[in-house]
Amino acid sequence: MPMQEHPASGSDGGSHLGVTPPSRAVVLSDEIFSSDGRKLTVLLDFFGIPWKTVTSGELAGECAGVAKDRGERVCILSSAPSMAAALEGIVDSATALPAWMSSASSVYIYGFQQTAQCRGLLRLLMRGAEGEIRKPTGTEVAVKVTNDFPDLCGPLSGIRASVQVTDKDRCFDLQSKADEVQSIVTTDCGGLFVSALRSGVRFFLNPSSAVIDIQAPAKSYFDVKEHFCSAVPIAMYLRWAFAGTSWTGTETRGCLIVDDPNLKPRYGFLRFSDALDLMDSHNFTTSIAFIPWNWRRTDRKTVRQFQLRNDRLSLCVHGCDHSAGEFATRSTALLNRRIKTAIERMELLSRKTSLEPDTIMVFPQGSFSPEAGRALKLNGFVAAVNTEVAPSGGAQNDTTIADLWSVAIMKYGTFPIFTRRYITHGLENFAFDALLGKPCLLVAHHEVFKARGRELMEFIGRLNSLKWTVRWGSLGDAIRHSFRSRKAPGGAHTIRMYAECLVIENQSAESQKAIVKKQESDYDCVQAVTANQEAVAHVCENGDLQFAVTTPPGEKTEIRIVYFDKLELDPDSGGMAYRTKIRIRRHLSEFRDNYVSQNDLLYAIAAKLKRLLS
Repeated sequence: MPMQEHPASGSDGGSHLGVTPPSRAVVLSDEIFSSDGRKLTVLLDFFGIPWKTVTSGELAGECAGVAKDRGERVCILSSAPSMAAALEGIVDSATALPAWMSSASSVYIYGFQQTAQCRGLLRLLMRGAEGEIRKPTGTEVAVKVTNDFPDLCGPLSGIRASVQVTDKDRCFDLQSKADEVQSIVTTDCGGLFVSALRSGVRFFLNPSSAVIDIQAPAKSYFDVKEHFCSAVPIAMYLRWAFAGTSWTGTETRGCLIVDDPNLKPRYGFLRFSDALDLMDSHNFTTSIAFIPWNWRRTDRKTVRQFQLRNDRLSLCVHGCDHSAGEFATRSTALLNRRIKTAIERMELLSRKTSLEPDTIMVFPQGSFSPEAGRALKLNGFVAAVNTEVAPSGGAQNDTTIADLWSVAIMKYGTFPIFTRRYITHGLENFAFDALLGKPCLLVAHHEVFKARGRELMEFIGRLNSLKWTVRWGSLGDAIRHSFRSRKAPGGAHTIRMYAECLVIENQSAESQKAIVKKQESDYDCVQAVTANQEAVAHVCENGDLQFAVTTPPGEKTEIRIVYFDKLELDPDSGGMAYRTKIRIRRHLSEFRDNYVSQNDLLYAIAAKLKRLLS
């Protein structure tokens, strides 16, 4: 099978312990390429890592050829049975490793079976230490990620979680452990991911035989607890082993998004003065997903708080009328009307208050159609942020796990939909997102501030204590700084852009040139590309909008893409009956959140009335 080099989205980097970064991955394969082997190469493509499949007979020539021609090293990835077969001539731990293995930068081995062959391989790599390969007991196990390997584990360092295991998952029960063996992920029943150093080569051993299929469709958010053994070890390894080769993310940006509140001193359990105190004392920021229908309903003192504390408080757009499924319609003309109405209302709010909301859409109730993304893009929106990841109303779902691992979903009109999470998703999911280079976006409603937000503050504290540097800011700030990059031969950087606005900061002492690429299906609608408000020449190649920018040392470049709106426009903005219904719905929602939410029975009655008006 020929070598393939596919640029893709990756994770933030880590040091490689002083070892020259490998040039490519070598995947050990039998003559017939297995389905797990194919899933592994899809993962390599996703991280932008060049790879080549070889048989055991070709290993020596491939590894020696790379070292001779380029002076570089490779990483070897293999299933345990294939590696055991390749090393069948090595009888014990005293025997030297073959030259092709000694020249490798590192080796990743997965899929240990409960066979004499795999037990022999484990004993060989553990320098003769006795060990067993077992099935975990039950369908759920408590895992702990080590704190002692931060370059590999990143934000997941020290994480404890209860995760699901399958029939394909195994663990190592090591009766004795050599000094060169390091446990990376452990459970009560044994090791789920370990590292062993033998003859100067570091081996990473994942006993699970499952390899996650990131091309599988995804109907809801990715839960790392359901795929821990098949996803976490390989993601950790690839971001570490190819830190100088693969796509890397920027530093993690964070923001809490609270849906629905208008600009008044109190909305339900949310009091802005109290919330600001919490933000200052616990170090986080909040973006209010503001319903444009409420643009008139503001309080002067509350607006003043937003003006004075824009370091903590910001606004984004939450639908238009916030009616059920208003952005789930398949009519582009109707979507265009609703978006333009939302924009007009937010502009009226801006003129009234001097506030500048981020042109980022949060879909009401998470519902959107495949057409909504393109309509938002052509109307000048920067991005959407959503909890739901698949279109509503029975529309075709093109979202895959790979889309959820990426910075943003780009399947719908090549418009970025960034994913956000509730705190109930668990710390481990936020940490895994950060490992992949995604921003830290939390979603909540006013109820999260009940009891002075005790549960939220505890969670924010745990987020801030992870092994990362999370920079809290406005939602727009988080979106504009979310991209991936890698250094190309010759020193230039290639940047993968997602949102319609991007900020590049050059903190080095030299000018930094970058080739920027953004997936684009509407090149004929691109009116201009600007860098710091100056037009930039651009082309479209292989479905990507491409252009070059240079950022002087110590400065930043703000890139914007401006589009023509070529969509039809529905002339009807809704009759009197519709407007009356929306008015009742909005006032009922506010009454529910401000008063009825204090009483469980009244809250249930109000919720039922609201559903009847939907």
